[in-house]
Amino acid sequence: MCSWCYGFAPEMNRVLLEVGEEVDLILQAGGLRTFNTEEHTDPMKPRYRGYQEQVKAASGQPFDWAFYERVGNVMDTEPASRAVVTMRSFDLAAAYSYMHAIQRAYFALNEDIRDVDLLAAYAGEFEIPPETFKEAFQSDAMKQATRADFQLAQRFQINGFPALVLLKGKAAYPISNGYMKADAVIANVRRAIAHVPDLG
Repeated sequence: MCSWCYGFAPEMNRVLLEVGEEVDLILQAGGLRTFNTEEHTDPMKPRYRGYQEQVKAASGQPFDWAFYERVGNVMDTEPASRAVVTMRSFDLAAAYSYMHAIQRAYFALNEDIRDVDLLAAYAGEFEIPPETFKEAFQSDAMKQATRADFQLAQRFQINGFPALVLLKGKAAYPISNGYMKADAVIANVRRAIAHVPDLG
């Protein structure tokens, strides 16, 4: 449900084409606006739409502006985050594509990705039976795993999304903290891979 994360998808796809054989991608839920209960009121909508128009201009990603005609919309990112964590538990490789599928559902198709039935239906596209997905999604284990992701983001002091961190041995290299073009990300990844820690 992060607009800039959605906008980052084309750039990240390019990054993976370039360095995907050199690094393993593991998605972690960052914890943006989790457990939020505040409704999008009419006075707030122009500000949020302004952000999304910037994302569209930068990335070319499609948006359905009918979203702003909704009444009582609440941006609680925990369910969508937990859905990605749940998919990761079933199929690590599919988690990235699943995330893009529900991002598109939210931003381009104006669907409510807080709805467990909808999230489970998208899991079905990745050969996870919807009822099996729902059972796992609603489990205490997935709730705890999702909170653990949020805590990891806090430990890395991530304060902007999307964020990339490269882990190499015991070292952590910040790659991006917010939207960034693919060429810059790739350059940062290559510098981190080539870095030799000072052992003295």
